[in-house]
Amino acid sequence: MKRSIDELTTSSSSSTIPSGKPVFLTKAQREQLALQRRQEQVAAAQQQRPPLPSQSQSQSNHHPKPPRPPSPSHRGDRGHDRERDRDRERRDRAREDDSKSRDRVRAEKQAEREREKELESIKDQYLGTKKPKKRVIKPSEKFRFSFDWENTEDTSRDMNALYQNPHEARLLFGRGFRAGMDRREQKKLAAKNEKETRQEIRRKEGVEERPEEAAAQRLKEEAADMYDTFDMRVDRHWSEKKLEEMTERDWRIFREDFNISYKGSRIPRPMRSWAESRLGTELLRAVEKAGYKTPSPIQMAAIPLGLQQRDVIGIAETGSGKTAAFVLPMLTYISRLPPMSEDNEAEGPYAVVMAPTRELAQQIEDETVKFAHYLGIKVVSIVGGQSIEEQGFKLRQGCEVSDCHAGAAD
Repeated sequence: MKRSIDELTTSSSSSTIPSGKPVFLTKAQREQLALQRRQEQVAAAQQQRPPLPSQSQSQSNHHPKPPRPPSPSHRGDRGHDRERDRDRERRDRAREDDSKSRDRVRAEKQAEREREKELESIKDQYLGTKKPKKRVIKPSEKFRFSFDWENTEDTSRDMNALYQNPHEARLLFGRGFRAGMDRREQKKLAAKNEKETRQEIRRKEGVEERPEEAAAQRLKEEAADMYDTFDMRVDRHWSEKKLEEMTERDWRIFREDFNISYKGSRIPRPMRSWAESRLGTELLRAVEKAGYKTPSPIQMAAIPLGLQQRDVIGIAETGSGKTAAFVLPMLTYISRLPPMSEDNEAEGPYAVVMAPTRELAQQIEDETVKFAHYLGIKVVSIVGGQSIEEQGFKLRQGCEVSDCHAGAAD
């Protein structure tokens, strides 16, 4: 049989002798006892604290109130922990709900934007209303200095009437010169102004130009063209000179004009035309018949070297006439040798041309036959894909030139 809490407290306070039987208390009873002991401890601590002056006066006037009895509704420390855990769980649950709702709203907005993009693409596809692309201005264009100006800022002769009739200085009545300018141009301008002034005077006076005055004016104009900046006679272009009049400066300009460059020692002058090439009459006739009007740069440089029987390595682009550049000196050398006959047919050929491919060997044969037409020189081509007996028979009959490629030469 359980005892009441009042009986227990009275028995524990009045009885000092412990009983031999154990007493079992419920959880609520233990919590109430703990709360009662805590209140007694707080009251004892308050009694030990020194009273304030106001409190001492109030205690002297009034009797102290008895301590309130413990309320059974208060919970212990464990109840506080449970309540704190429940609050934390509620806050976490509310936070999760808020994040889920935000994610849901974000997903709905994303889906709405995707639907709008899809509708816009369908509209552009079927209606053809495409938005113009925005031009991106590069930093180099954005900060580039503009050299353009308006027409109102133009001070040229065409836009401003003030500059239509400028006043030119006439130093020493047209015989002087201004520093920093080409003296030949100043002479030409002075001769032109003098001619115009004389024509204007004769027009006003009604006088015709005499032949002596016209001849003197022409002499002045020619004299203005004959002298350069330093009053030295102006030299003519190399194309206007004869071969013996060419200077070192003319040859340098000639090589620069045709982009000719050499590497070697004691290099002869390049030829300017076929007439200056020192080729034979028969070869010049063959060149003219082939339609070669002027030599190419590789021919200008290589033919004089070939005529001196020197070793040459020529580099030029395709179709520039490299075959004729070495065939013509070769035929010139062969033309000075005795022709092939039954007596000396075993001594030939005089020249062997080695080509890397069969097609190039045949091309060299055609060019050699074309230029050797008036010389009576025999040309035999040894290439693969043709009868060996026939080619050997031609070689045994004698020839001056033999064309072959690497595979057929073996």
